[in-house]
Amino acid sequence: MASRPQLTDMTKILIAEDQDDLRDMIAQTLRLSGYEVVEAEDGERAYKQAQFTHPDLIILDYDMPRLNGSQVCKRLKAMKAFSNTPIVIISSYGNPFFMEASLAAGAEEFIRKPFELNYLTDRVDALLTTA
Repeated sequence: MASRPQLTDMTKILIAEDQDDLRDMIAQTLRLSGYEVVEAEDGERAYKQAQFTHPDLIILDYDMPRLNGSQVCKRLKAMKAFSNTPIVIISSYGNPFFMEASLAAGAEEFIRKPFELNYLTDRVDALLTTA
């Protein structure tokens, strides 16, 4: 297991996932790992929440109401304030199109559901260490 990055009180992660149970599990896991977590249940709220809270890393579900994860990623990455913010897109879609669309929108990582929560936490730690 990789060593944890040096966390500060300001290490904040935004999770946007429309499935309440999955969002809650991810949020709880990340909180137990020492991160501050902000949540959104759809793409439009994620976009607004990111601008309001300025998270250090963003996790977006690909398939959400209002705006999908790729659309949110593209809009945020176009803003100077988020150009270097790591974004992870998660999806149950197995078609390579969705991974390619996510990476083309600016996401640093695409993770297919279902995934182990420890794997997600390890990827978050790694992205924050290199950010």
